[in-house]
Amino acid sequence: MTGMGKLHEQGNWLIRVQGNEHPPVHVHVLHPDGRAIIDLDGQVRNMGVPAAVIAAAAVWIADNAHAIRAEWARMNNPPSRSKP
Repeated sequence: MTGMGKLHEQGNWLIRVQGNEHPPVHVHVLHPDGRAIIDLDGQVRNMGVPAAVIAAAAVWIADNAHAIRAEWARMNNPPSRSKP
């Protein structure tokens, strides 16, 4: 992992998990041409990211699902949001 929420960086694009998010578990792919949201089940909502980047991101996501789930839990289930 390369930083808070940032999971992977390659060339001019990166994959990150954001806090205070909604299910299902997903990542954000950020690229100079746009952004995409990719669920761990493979559903893609693409807003301008080149197809080759989406394909490379999908491979990385599949290979690192455990790390994504762990970062999702860390960023979206902080102790202050837990029930008493």
